[in-house]
Amino acid sequence: MLMKRKVLNLGLSFIGPIALIVILTMPIGPLAGGLQILQPWGGIFDVGKGIQHGGNETIALPDMLSGAEVIVDEWGIPHIYGDTLEDTFMALGYMHARDRLFQMVMQTYLASGRICEVIGGADYAINSDKYQRAIGLVKAAEETYQWYVDNADTNEDVDYSLRATLAHVAGINAFIDTMTSDNTPIEFKILGFTPSHWTPIDSFTWAKYMTWSLSGGVYDLRREFVRNQLGNDSLYADIFPEFYPNTIPIIPEQYNLSLIDYADAPGGYPAMLVPPPSILSENEPIAQISESKLNELLNIVSSNINLLGDSVFVGSNSWAVNGSKTATGQAMLANDPHLSLQAPSLWYEVHLVVLDDDEALNVQGGSLPGTPGILIGHTEHISWGMTNVGADVLDIFVEELNPTDPTQYRYNGDWVDFEVREEVIHVKGRADIHFNVSWSLHGPCIDSVMSTYTSDTETSYPNIAMNWTGLSITHEVLTLGILNRAQDIQDYYDAMYWWDSPPHNFIYADDAGNIALTVAGRFPIRQGYSGNFPVTATNDSVGMISNIPYAFNPRSVNPSQCFLQSANQKSIDPSTYGFTILGAQSPDYRGERIHTYLDGKTGITVNDMMQLQADVLDLTAEKMLPYVLAAWTSSGEVNTTIQTLVDELTGWNYEMEIDIAAPTIWTYLLEEIRYVLFDEIRDADLPATLAQIPIVEWVLSAPIDYYIDDHSTVAIESMDEILVQAMHRTANNLYALGDDPSEWLYGHYHTIFIDHLAGMTYIGGGAHRGSGYTVNVGGGWTVQHGPSRRMVVSYTETPEYYTVYPGGQSQVMFSQHWDDLFELWYAYDPILGHYGYTLEYNYATAIAFTNANDGTMIEYIILFIPRG
Repeated sequence: MLMKRKVLNLGLSFIGPIALIVILTMPIGPLAGGLQILQPWGGIFDVGKGIQHGGNETIALPDMLSGAEVIVDEWGIPHIYGDTLEDTFMALGYMHARDRLFQMVMQTYLASGRICEVIGGADYAINSDKYQRAIGLVKAAEETYQWYVDNADTNEDVDYSLRATLAHVAGINAFIDTMTSDNTPIEFKILGFTPSHWTPIDSFTWAKYMTWSLSGGVYDLRREFVRNQLGNDSLYADIFPEFYPNTIPIIPEQYNLSLIDYADAPGGYPAMLVPPPSILSENEPIAQISESKLNELLNIVSSNINLLGDSVFVGSNSWAVNGSKTATGQAMLANDPHLSLQAPSLWYEVHLVVLDDDEALNVQGGSLPGTPGILIGHTEHISWGMTNVGADVLDIFVEELNPTDPTQYRYNGDWVDFEVREEVIHVKGRADIHFNVSWSLHGPCIDSVMSTYTSDTETSYPNIAMNWTGLSITHEVLTLGILNRAQDIQDYYDAMYWWDSPPHNFIYADDAGNIALTVAGRFPIRQGYSGNFPVTATNDSVGMISNIPYAFNPRSVNPSQCFLQSANQKSIDPSTYGFTILGAQSPDYRGERIHTYLDGKTGITVNDMMQLQADVLDLTAEKMLPYVLAAWTSSGEVNTTIQTLVDELTGWNYEMEIDIAAPTIWTYLLEEIRYVLFDEIRDADLPATLAQIPIVEWVLSAPIDYYIDDHSTVAIESMDEILVQAMHRTANNLYALGDDPSEWLYGHYHTIFIDHLAGMTYIGGGAHRGSGYTVNVGGGWTVQHGPSRRMVVSYTETPEYYTVYPGGQSQVMFSQHWDDLFELWYAYDPILGHYGYTLEYNYATAIAFTNANDGTMIEYIILFIPRG
């Protein structure tokens, strides 16, 4: 049963006492706003007034050219009808700020290394700010914004996106300038903080942070640490294969575009048709990083917040089917990106319409507050979704320092000066903090923070440079400007050309019956090294020398199998593709389940699509549990405690449902199997969890005797012996929970938890179906990452767009729109076999919407007019 959040919507008369309870229990420290925030007027008691929208209102804004009408539907979703491009995006900025300003400030200040300005000089805030300054997102955002300014006069699409961005910024500032005690976010009152004006750099910095979170992991350092610890290249190659066994790649049939039309790499970067030969591992140049520096860097990297979610959990599902497999004879599309589940949500639903025929726009879907456009959604004729590629587009270069002058590094036979960028961190209530970040031609030296991060014990000079494609000029906002106006598949190709970072799989469907999937992004071509480990590059012969041509990016269009799917598995079979795309790959159980379901089904309906998004069949259990049960039978052992486990597992349908014990048993058992198999990893003082589950399946199914044997014993164990040992270990865990299987029910332990950004409250707390390997994903016991937004699109005569996300449109925890969408997202209907959705209203004009209103569809209307 769903437990409500700690702070309930008890009515406006209770808002004061509830807010006081929250303040007195919140973990962010004393009341920075002072006791004046407790006064009857102008303090926290005013918060309730700001959520009352009893009737229509008119708001005059500076810089509004003509006007905009915003119809807010019963879910708090704004439908913005602007007379001009500027009017529409100014209204969007205002609504973003009105409903999500605290979230926007926290996200952007975090990305900018400015959290200390908001919350003061806590150690974690100082450390976070230093790290964010060291990786250089603001510098990259400044250069990217300048590119838009410089190219707006010669490129109509750039001009369009820049104007939309500037109008969006103006709308945010219009709200900030008119904030009253009624609508100032309570978090700001508690912190005693007044946000400064938003700038275009803030918008581009947030875009850079999204890029960093989804493609900026410093995996080279982690791989180097693991390789050093293992000391066994064969073992390393086995547990980190280039291609997991049994993977079904995202691209079934490669579809190349014309090099005449698209000669360059994405974003206009140079491309190379014939890459240099891959380097053999034995010829890999070895970069020397001291063990102490490597450990310190890994501690710094791992201790920082990723607002979009831990890379271990970040994933997504998407699929599209053409009319030959659907009941309607038309294409259908589904997408659910797996990101951090937070309150307020990462997503903000919105419908944007520009009524000016010369720049007409009608786009609807999920926006990210602070970003001018729709990231995932649909226009009148096309729809699209996204999943993360997981590509490695970041390399670590160890610069060779001049022994007589460590402010220089060697390159092409010369000693070159590091560029030094002074960073000043403004700390609320304290003196500024100054430190320098060294930059080489490869990028920022991320170890610049080490001597000032947590101690002063590190005396070595910065020389660990980060070369990441996201630090170049990137074009995410330009892509959205084109994609949000796209009407056909050619427009989609044109938009994908500009998406250079972060690498993402863009699924596509349209009302003409086309389906497509593009592995979009700028993928570097490397020379002289693999890109897997840190490298020393003292000249141009080693480095990222070019990029894969956009025309040859992995891509499939209307494949013969009549469907496409992506669940973060490998993009394309390396044996059939002429280029190398490095990067992590998800265990392919979600992808295999989706593929099998779609491959074997025709007459697909909307209900089928929703049921697949809710699917909790765990293929890890279906594939591996039979080995365990057979091993127990073969052992002949008589043990009533183990037999109880076996009885619960026998006949189980492998679905991770909340009201049975088998999923709990399997979750423990799978981890114990991995533990007993990989003593080789544990002997190197590393966790057995380094071996991903597909490797466990490979060892069991092949079988691989080397891993089955426990090398810590004299005897040579059989697979049956190892699996029975895992059963005993599992029993020990389970009986610690209780003596009866009724105490092991999955829903008692596998729960959903969505925390407020400032820890003030939470949404959720109920039992949660699924696992880390099911389509309805939910990794870990307390699920904090998962389907951050579900979408199903059906192209009937009148297209249907179904969406939902786990949260609500409002940042105000006392509003009905704080969690109303969560309740829909969480509500699983066992009869229908799926969760709840909203059916979007997609009226092209405000008049059409108001005429269609049956009395329940519209909550209120805002008229934005120019301020005279």
